[in-house]
Amino acid sequence: MAVWKSIPGETPIDDVSGLKPKGVTTRAQLNDVEARNIRKAVMRYLVAKPSRRQAPFTLEWCYKLHRQMFGDVWRWAGQKRTTELNIGVPFHRIDVDLKNLMDDLAFWREKGEMDTIEQVARLHHRAVFIHPFLNGNGRWSRLLANILQKQSTDKLTIWPEETVGNASIIRDEYLAAVRSADKGDYNPLIALHRRYMQA
Repeated sequence: MAVWKSIPGETPIDDVSGLKPKGVTTRAQLNDVEARNIRKAVMRYLVAKPSRRQAPFTLEWCYKLHRQMFGDVWRWAGQKRTTELNIGVPFHRIDVDLKNLMDDLAFWREKGEMDTIEQVARLHHRAVFIHPFLNGNGRWSRLLANILQKQSTDKLTIWPEETVGNASIIRDEYLAAVRSADKGDYNPLIALHRRYMQA
């Protein structure tokens, strides 16, 4: 069984028994097959403005999105974790916390008092803070946020995924912004969303 070295801030991949593709033995190969799967979900939701029917932001749809992103690669894609990780809420709270997040999002959108980019950043942060899945939480939360942004503004935050997903100064800045949001200060994460938002 292959086990790959993790980079700082990443959930370690300790168990690859759920891996579907044969012959994947390095992190580079894993990154490649995951990126191809994610591209399908990006094409589904971000090429055109997604309707609220396509992307209803419900608990069930959140799990479906992860399955659409990783279902070609991992057997457990779209299934909430049933073990504790070094980050994330206790697994027995995942459904409740994720449902509360979707309810909060519906309230923010209905009231219209919170700036859209702040809604996007708060969704992004709280989704990754909950950490519902064994892996792929960061990429899932960034796509989740981008779908909301596309739906609301028809713009996207173009994250430098090659950099955010690997050890780099930008990744360090990104993780620092997420940690600031953990403490209630969303300004650094909002600023990053604005920096990488389409003109």
